[in-house]
Amino acid sequence: MTAYPTRPLLYAEVVEQIKEKIESGLWTFGDRIPSESELAETFRVSRATLREGISYLVNKGILVRRRGIGTFVGHKEEITGGLETLVSTTQWILSHGYEPGTQDVHFITRLPSQMEKELFQTAVGGTLGEIHRVRTADGVPIMYCVDIMPTSYMPDGFNPLGESLMAYLETRLGQVITVAHSHIEVVMATRDIADRLGLTQGTPLLKLKQVHYNASMTPVFLSQDHFVPERFKFDIVRRRP
Repeated sequence: MTAYPTRPLLYAEVVEQIKEKIESGLWTFGDRIPSESELAETFRVSRATLREGISYLVNKGILVRRRGIGTFVGHKEEITGGLETLVSTTQWILSHGYEPGTQDVHFITRLPSQMEKELFQTAVGGTLGEIHRVRTADGVPIMYCVDIMPTSYMPDGFNPLGESLMAYLETRLGQVITVAHSHIEVVMATRDIADRLGLTQGTPLLKLKQVHYNASMTPVFLSQDHFVPERFKFDIVRRRP
């Protein structure tokens, strides 16, 4: 039986020890860290305390869980972006020197809600396409995206995997997005979204809901992006009128 110290390490001290291993170069980006049982033995803590420390680091983006595989070293810095500038997530990620990626893609076709009928002026019998994706930076999930648009913008063979949606619309369909009306709120991660982002259910997420318009102010698509606050931060510039 493992003998624990008289005063067990707090999870914060476990966090510091793991961060020291990363900062010293012992563990580097992409490395799979030892199992929970191994780390609990190494740090001489209970597995409950260890899990608490690992969960904290996962929420910070320093570690990332991959279901059925293990826990890996992620990033130490969050991605930041200014809301006053309309750029794609792909551009945001690239501007920080990370490799953008996409995973867990699924696509459905459905009838529009009343609000969507009014927004897109959908013809009778018209359908919408709904794309669900997890966007990553060097393999670390940073956001869960839901993009909704008329299927007329989705010709046969459309594949959103690994491609900026804004770039696709511009280069292939000539739909240049010039304006986005945005609404920001904090939501709790559902079980499905939490699993896809490597979080625990109920983790606060920053939800950015936007209607994207072309130069003629015609709505092209509606996005609902769920950002992990500890991995992606927004800057807002405010000026006096």
